[in-house]
Amino acid sequence: MKDAAIYTYRSRTDRFLFHRCECGTEWTEHQTDVDPSDPVSSDEVIEVHKRLAKFEGSIADLLQAHTTQ
Repeated sequence: MKDAAIYTYRSRTDRFLFHRCECGTEWTEHQTDVDPSDPVSSDEVIEVHKRLAKFEGSIADLLQAHTTQ
């Protein structure tokens, strides 16, 4: 399942990730989209840095971990 192709559809408020596996299995994830114009607090920046400091792996692994949460 981790090798499934992912297709993304983004609306103004939501993001949908359509997964399709070679075996024929399909599923959809729904995520509330982030508005890039919303300000980010210093606490949020610190939290991201704390999580990244503990992370070991590639950028692809990091992004994949985000999409499966």
